[in-house]
Amino acid sequence: MQMKRAGFLVLCLVLAGCVNKSQTGQKSLVTPLPAETAAPQATQPAAVENTVSLTANETCTKELSALQSYDQRSWNKYSSEMSELISKTSQFLTVRDDLNPKINELVMSVYDSRMKTLCYKIESTLGQAMVAQASQL
Repeated sequence: MQMKRAGFLVLCLVLAGCVNKSQTGQKSLVTPLPAETAAPQATQPAAVENTVSLTANETCTKELSALQSYDQRSWNKYSSEMSELISKTSQFLTVRDDLNPKINELVMSVYDSRMKTLCYKIESTLGQAMVAQASQL
């Protein structure tokens, strides 16, 4: 059980990447290519940013891990949801370069929304469990 959980957390962290860097709005230090080839490259950073936002961020995975010690049943539920969502997102990411950009954008929005919703549920459930435990003192 511990090995599966450790493997799951490693997978989440690997897929999470550097979410915080994309949220701070840092500019790339890479010099753009000449105008002839700059147009195809201009869409690539946005695609990378969207890929990063499709994965669970570090805070979300830490909250999910913390939830295990407060509410095992909720942890089981959200852990399996997270695994399924990461699996489906990974499957999409393997074929997204072959898709129409409009479809790609639509599907990426759906996955991003589902991940944010799941992370909110995890955060909310953890907060409620912590408050419930504190109020029992």
